[in-house]
Amino acid sequence: MVKIAWDPIYKAPLPEKHRFPMVKYELIPEQLIHHGIIDSHQLFSPKVMSRETILGVHDEDYLDQLEHLTLDPKSARRLGLPLTNTMVEREKIIIQGTLDNAHYAIEHGVSFNVAGGTHHSYKDRGEGFCLLND
Repeated sequence: MVKIAWDPIYKAPLPEKHRFPMVKYELIPEQLIHHGIIDSHQLFSPKVMSRETILGVHDEDYLDQLEHLTLDPKSARRLGLPLTNTMVEREKIIIQGTLDNAHYAIEHGVSFNVAGGTHHSYKDRGEGFCLLND
């Protein structure tokens, strides 16, 4: 059985008329269920990734700035998403979902993350709608 990482926080609130299509993270699981491709019990909600695991790929100073919402304005603007506690928590849940999916796929052959693929961040910064790298 395919397992799919998804959590309501994947569709975090954005300012009105924001260019990022956040609603897709709500619509994807709804459509998969509606069309009978999956059952809702195939969806699982990842936990928040531990700080220790995140620090395996990101600088501590960068993570501290994210968690305390203290990125300088230029760096925050480069993210393309608002720098909020909800957005930082969202990213930590998404990347844990990808890690969970990798483990599940090794054991069972396949697994998906509705919001995975946050590959535009670097060790010391985020950009392109990606705060953390999965």
